[in-house]
Amino acid sequence: NQRGIDKDPISHLISPNETRVGQSPRRNTSNISQTMGLGKKKRFIFRLVLIIIAVAGANGKLNGNNSPKAQLKADTGNESVYQYNICNGLSNQLLYHSASIAIAAEKKMAVEIPGHYIVNGVQTSDESVLPSEINSVPFSEVFDSAHFLESLRSMGIRAKFVSFDFDKPQIPCAEMTSVIQADDQIMLQVLQAFQPSAKFREIISGIKESFDDQHADAICLHHRDGLDWHEHCKRWNGMSQFDNIYRGNCLGVPGRSFINSLIDRGLASDKMIYYCGDHDPPPSLSSHKIVSWRTNMSGEHKKFIMNMKKGELRDLYALIDFQVCSSIEHFIGNSVSSFSALQIALRDGNKAFWYNSQSIPLQEFWKVFQVPIVYTFTELSHPAGIRLLKASIRSVRKYMPNNKIHVLYHGTSQTSFRSWLAENEVIVHDHDPEWRDDIEIMRQNGDPMSSHLFLHSGNYFGTWQRIDLPNFIDNEYCLLLDFDTILTKPFTLADFGLNITRGIAMSTEMIRDGKPANAGVMLMNIPRLRQTYEDFKLFIMEHVNTAQFNSTSPSDQGAYLDFYREDIDYLDDNFNFKPYWLPVDVHPRVPFIVHFHGPKPHDYMSNTIPDVTCSDATKRLCKIGPRSPYLCQSMHEFSTVVDINDYCSVSFKEEYKITSCENILSKMKSDDNNCLGYAPMAIAHYRWVVLPEKWKVFKRKFRHTMETVLKIAPGIICLLFVLVKLARKSTTPRVRKCYGIWLPIKMRSQEKVA
Repeated sequence: NQRGIDKDPISHLISPNETRVGQSPRRNTSNISQTMGLGKKKRFIFRLVLIIIAVAGANGKLNGNNSPKAQLKADTGNESVYQYNICNGLSNQLLYHSASIAIAAEKKMAVEIPGHYIVNGVQTSDESVLPSEINSVPFSEVFDSAHFLESLRSMGIRAKFVSFDFDKPQIPCAEMTSVIQADDQIMLQVLQAFQPSAKFREIISGIKESFDDQHADAICLHHRDGLDWHEHCKRWNGMSQFDNIYRGNCLGVPGRSFINSLIDRGLASDKMIYYCGDHDPPPSLSSHKIVSWRTNMSGEHKKFIMNMKKGELRDLYALIDFQVCSSIEHFIGNSVSSFSALQIALRDGNKAFWYNSQSIPLQEFWKVFQVPIVYTFTELSHPAGIRLLKASIRSVRKYMPNNKIHVLYHGTSQTSFRSWLAENEVIVHDHDPEWRDDIEIMRQNGDPMSSHLFLHSGNYFGTWQRIDLPNFIDNEYCLLLDFDTILTKPFTLADFGLNITRGIAMSTEMIRDGKPANAGVMLMNIPRLRQTYEDFKLFIMEHVNTAQFNSTSPSDQGAYLDFYREDIDYLDDNFNFKPYWLPVDVHPRVPFIVHFHGPKPHDYMSNTIPDVTCSDATKRLCKIGPRSPYLCQSMHEFSTVVDINDYCSVSFKEEYKITSCENILSKMKSDDNNCLGYAPMAIAHYRWVVLPEKWKVFKRKFRHTMETVLKIAPGIICLLFVLVKLARKSTTPRVRKCYGIWLPIKMRSQEKVA
């Protein structure tokens, strides 16, 4: 059920007159008494009676303790208790349970968990489906309640289950407001605590045992393609014309068939499919072995489920699908569906794909959808490369400690560095491509004057390693980083926006012109790169002899820009921020990633340490850098994650230079480094540098305009005299009329002058 997710977030914000999460509906007693026409004294008595009723109800004297309203006001001694309600289908129930419990944990309150599971949460109107005697079963019949409480206790959360008296009014459903308010990571931990009950474990095990030997290589496919889903997508897309929020990925990838989209995401001919769908499997899957609970659940278990409750049991079967899918390593779903979104979140994106590509709507509320970071490395590169790569990885671990990091690693000799990568939980993929000799020929055919990359064999090969990423990364998206990048704050998939690229996205090169050009930071859609991998590799080999592409950029960057020119989108500057940039506005944001593009940190010391010079390729940027208000803070961020002694020892040979380098970076690392930070420094720069420059430009343009006016003024005056003489002699009625109006004005002006 998508109603809880697909509403615009603003519609879920609580107004002063609405019910807040975990609270009963409030009534304005002042308005009630005034409406009844009571006087001041009678209003006081009326309010007093309401207070007495509330107190009595809280103590269970007027209402039974099982009433939701009584539970809401219950107070166990001096301990505050957080209470909530669930509604609708499986996905919504899991979300609202997790979010409400996370809110209670943040508030350090005990929490009372609704002890019910709704077996049919289909909404037939805009009203939420709350638990009732007809549509729900006890929580413990479908989930392992003891394991759930024990998991919460291990997180420091005090919780217990409560049952509702369905004859009495219930508190409102938590809904998406609770997801917005909850701590993202606590909510994910609570979601991971849900485990099926003993009976449902038996049912799920029975289905899995029927998979035969192919279960280890199966794919769980969650496919939404029914008539109601198409109608939902049509309504959902139509909302964009009112709020300008992107909703263009509800069905699939334009121009790509469903089966090909699955192949791009790892569906091989020999893989079995566990199918979860709102209709029968499409004919395009007929060549694959397809299983589901419908075909693989025993008759005994089907009978057991049908006897649990009368009527439609949609969300019992959804729970079985959810748990079976969770046990299968490879998942492909539809990211707009909350069922798929929860599966992707629980897998942390690993081997989790969505055939409709682009964003996950739930990411706007629940920021747990990570993008794996990927680097490439060859032991043939310059020794300073390892130090910079270590600093970059440390910055990722500093701001996103649980994020997946991958390295395509070429070489076998540097075992100490491999051990360091393992200690920092970096996933290493051995990479020894067959095309390496061809790339070396391309380097030898290149022009070193066009790019410094052609000068170093190892560095040049390292830039091309990225073309093999689709063969190693099993995620819908990944973010490729050069080794000279530093993270400055955390991010998730949500920070890339809803209209995320279906191919690749790059930021600008040196000039902030809004055009994709620099491959140092690249957001990559892995399925699209898999689809085009062989063609892209063939395209590169066709340029071995020229080492030039139909782009101003050299090497791999030029190849990407040329081959994927129809698939490249712009990546926000803040994901590829250059230290030498100058502010472009007075409202800057703190960048996510700083890229030491061109000059590296030790190159910028050429302005401080004697006899330190930049290369010809970076000399101009070395001079520009110190003028930028961002360089100071960028150097500070770098100094906090780099091994200063190791980096300086590799970057310089002379002892006095090494010592100076260590002193500079140590000073930059300290809190009293005089760096104002990105935003304050940019504002100061705008005030004291940009505004005076703009004033100078304005004065120059104004002076030029006045000089122009003075130059043409005599000519305009002469032209007026000629026109007046012609008008005086004209016999045209309209001209004579205008002249008759103008002549008295002229006479009066002459009289005033006299």
